[in-house]
Amino acid sequence: HVTSGSSIKLAHIKSGARLTMPQVSYGTGSQQQAITAQADAATSKALWRVEDEQARGAPVACGARVRLINSDSDHSLHSHAAHRAPISGAQEVSGFDGRDAGDLWTVECDGGLWRREAPVHFRHVDTRQYLVSLPSKKFRQPISGHQEVSAAAKADTNAQWMAVEGYYFSAAHASAKTSH
Repeated sequence: HVTSGSSIKLAHIKSGARLTMPQVSYGTGSQQQAITAQADAATSKALWRVEDEQARGAPVACGARVRLINSDSDHSLHSHAAHRAPISGAQEVSGFDGRDAGDLWTVECDGGLWRREAPVHFRHVDTRQYLVSLPSKKFRQPISGHQEVSAAAKADTNAQWMAVEGYYFSAAHASAKTSH
C-alpha cells in the first residue's frame, strides 16, 4: 500500500510518463513551476512525498485528502480555477512554493486503501477537477517532449495514475522510528 510520508513516483497509466516538476516556470497563468509528465522513469524530479493527517507509515485510505510534495523542491502539487494550462486550456496545475487549500487532492481508488501499481484518480478538493495528462499535449522548448499536466472535469483514462517506484514507509518502520 501507499503510506503516509512515503516518497513515490506516479506513472500516468495511459502513457507511462512520470509526474514531474522540471523546475521551469510557466510563462503565462500563475507563473509558478510547471508540472509535467515525463517519459524518463529515472528522472530525479519525479519523487513526490505523500502527506496526510496520519502518522508516517499509516496506509492512505481511498477518499483521503493528501498533499503531494515534490521531494526535490519541496513545492506542492497545486491547482486553482484562476489560471488556464498553456497548451490544452484546461485548469492549470503547478508547483507551489508554500502550503494552502489549493494543494489538497482526494485519492479516489477502488477498495479501502490506496494500493501500489493500481489505478487511482486525484480530484482537486477546491475545484473538484481531476489531475490529467494527455499524451498528445506536449511542450516544446525548454522542456521538449514533456506532456502537459492539467486538471479537467472527467475521470477518464487521461486521469488514471498509479504509484510505482519510491521509498515506502511501513507502519512497523514508523513505530520503530518513533519509539526511540
